[in-house]
Amino acid sequence: MAVNTINANQVQQMLARNQFSLIIDLRDYYDYTRGHLPNAINIPTNQILDRINEIQPYRNGNILLYCQYGVQSVSVGKVLMINGFRRVYSLNGGLDYYHYPLY
Repeated sequence: MAVNTINANQVQQMLARNQFSLIIDLRDYYDYTRGHLPNAINIPTNQILDRINEIQPYRNGNILLYCQYGVQSVSVGKVLMINGFRRVYSLNGGLDYYHYPLY
C-alpha cells in the first residue's frame, strides 16, 4: 500500500479543479500561520491519530497531506491508509518545492 506522491504542478491543477475533499498541513501551528495552502487545516503530525475522528468524514475523498519537506506527509499517509483512507496524496518535496502563493 503506497501513498500517492504528486508534484506541485499537479497539486495546483487539482486545487484549481477543487478536487481535494480535505487538505492537511502537518507542520506545527507557527509554520502554518506563516503560510499554508488554500483551505488547508492544521493537524500537526504528532496529533494525527488523536484527531483521526475529525477527518473520518473525508475517508472516501481525495486527501492532500503536506509538510515542509515531504517526508512526514508520506508517513502520515501510510497511517491514514492503514485506517481505511484510500485516496491519500502527499506533496512530493513538501512546501520547499511548492512555488505558488500561500495563504
